[in-house]
Amino acid sequence: MTTLTAKRKPGRPARTNMDASAAIRSAALNVFAQKGFERASIVEIAKASNVAKPLIHYHYATKEVLWQAAVSQAQQALMTELMAVQGLMSSLNPMQSIELLSKKLIEFAAHHPQLVRIVVDETGKGGPRSEWLLEQFLLPSYALCQGLIDRVSKDLKLGAQKPKAEHVVPTVLGVMNFPFLESGVIQRAYGKDVYSPTYLQRQGEVLHKVLLSFFIALPRKV
Repeated sequence: MTTLTAKRKPGRPARTNMDASAAIRSAALNVFAQKGFERASIVEIAKASNVAKPLIHYHYATKEVLWQAAVSQAQQALMTELMAVQGLMSSLNPMQSIELLSKKLIEFAAHHPQLVRIVVDETGKGGPRSEWLLEQFLLPSYALCQGLIDRVSKDLKLGAQKPKAEHVVPTVLGVMNFPFLESGVIQRAYGKDVYSPTYLQRQGEVLHKVLLSFFIALPRKV
């Protein structure tokens, strides 16, 4: 995925660097997740990243460009994580692969809830950013998930019993992401911190059971 950034203008100070750019993207992701694109301001992002407002404009020509850069960084982290798991699966048996995938997905969701908030917000509204997310992130992610499903199904020799991705993926996304989208509600309702090691382990076990229910062959209808 490409990230658009403003080209450096002649005569500008050399203060800008990769660390500042990364800090801006990280802060921007948090602000966009909390406020949404329209309500988020460059002033807030500058304050959150502890840089001067002109430095943000120096790195990113517009708020739209900054949004794409921040979201792309989070997207790349997820895709890298999924591809790393896919690589590890080659040395594991199918049951170990499902267990590993369950654990890694929960870990990523806990570390990057901002991306999910942004995706839910923008795809719900539609428009150019929604279409950008669809083309740049959602469709590639769904295709990668299809590949993981196909691989495990082949290893298990499921044949016609192979689970349907259109059912597996939405179910997994719900188990994977919802606790971190509604962390405050779960805290008040059940007194549980969804980011605690105990909760993360248990949620990984829940996702593991959910995935097993898709891949363990059920009796055929007669």
